[in-house]
Amino acid sequence: MGVNDSEARKDSITSSLCSSHLDLELLQRMFVKNEPDVTIDSYEEAQGSGRGDNYTAALFRIALKGHTLPDGGTKKLKWEKSIICKRLPDCKIKREAFKSEALFRNEVVFYNTIMPEYVAFQRRQVETVGAGTDVPASERLFQAIPHCYLARDDLIVLEDLRVRSFTMPDRQAGLGPQQLEAVLAELARFHAVSLAYQRRHPAEFRQLTGALEEGIFSQANEEWYRRYYDVLTRNAIQMVRQTVPEKRDHLAKLERFLGNCFGHLVELVNRTSELSVICHGDCWTNNILFRYDEAGAIAETCLVDFQLIRHGSLALDLAYLIYCCTDGALRKKSLQHWLQTYHQQLVRSLRLLLGDGGFAEAFGSDQRLWEQIGDEFRVCARFGLGAAMDMLPISTCSSEEAPDLYASGTETAATPPELNVPPNELCRQKMTMLVLELIDGGML
Repeated sequence: MGVNDSEARKDSITSSLCSSHLDLELLQRMFVKNEPDVTIDSYEEAQGSGRGDNYTAALFRIALKGHTLPDGGTKKLKWEKSIICKRLPDCKIKREAFKSEALFRNEVVFYNTIMPEYVAFQRRQVETVGAGTDVPASERLFQAIPHCYLARDDLIVLEDLRVRSFTMPDRQAGLGPQQLEAVLAELARFHAVSLAYQRRHPAEFRQLTGALEEGIFSQANEEWYRRYYDVLTRNAIQMVRQTVPEKRDHLAKLERFLGNCFGHLVELVNRTSELSVICHGDCWTNNILFRYDEAGAIAETCLVDFQLIRHGSLALDLAYLIYCCTDGALRKKSLQHWLQTYHQQLVRSLRLLLGDGGFAEAFGSDQRLWEQIGDEFRVCARFGLGAAMDMLPISTCSSEEAPDLYASGTETAATPPELNVPPNELCRQKMTMLVLELIDGGML
């Protein structure tokens, strides 16, 4: 099949959709390229995520049933497949409150433009720079995402990772050490592609980043989110004050930072750095899935939900992940080890993509890159606090207490969302440990 044929098919699929709902004709066209013998006879839709699992898009699991006629024969063979359909919330007030349209477009850009370019770039580099290496493909390439069948402004269709035995971590438990190290390794591979690609193709990289829209932390959003972050700020201060009322100096420092919390976060997101990359932007437990081997070890890690991707320091992703998904006592023991794990994989990936000479020209040495990562993390650690004020109440509450994305409604949103998650003791403890850790470490 030629390029023109492929583009025509893609255009045909896209134009056949007049809404975010699937139909048999669209489903048939989606699979005919890779499975030309398949005829899809029916499909059944079910909710694909529970309360507290997703807020900016609605997920549905689609069970497809059909048949094949192998080699043009007449004997029908049973065919089944499960896919995930991600679409804008049906509720208009939810779409407006979470600015879902802009976020959804970011993910469409990721699957349609950024990731295909990254894949092609990695293959070219492996064929040239990495030729002859005995490093397995899983170490060479970033490929820890689900297969995307279709991405358009109001609909994304992905493989159902559950079929391949992937599972999501416990939202309330957070990530354990092995889980966190597995995610850090994938983030390092992902970030390495950005760093290498912009070294080789700076103009093209600017085009990729120029197609993205900052979903939350922009000056234009300050008025919209003012009330929302006022609530988060009051809750964070109250939680710390209730837990350690004697820490008056710490509370004073926290209040000074939170006096302009949103402004500080905007500044962090928009600062330039030698280590600026395309960040995942929303790397927490609900956007990470693991597949385990028979011995219970992590065999594969997959990242999902790229609606909040942004161009910014790689340390934004590190701070978000570490401070929103790990226990404070574990961080005190392992933070430097985690950063070293990330650094080591980043170096390996960059050397494979750029070669030793290209790495030295771009970053000098392993030690210099390690020092840069440390400097960036110390600056961006406070971004982890800003994210945690939002995420910890959601990640620590029960499913029954979580806001219901799927609630109906037709009103127009005049203000940003109010999640109204009641405080709980686990959230208070996590928030307090995080604040004390940042202040005692000189990062706030």
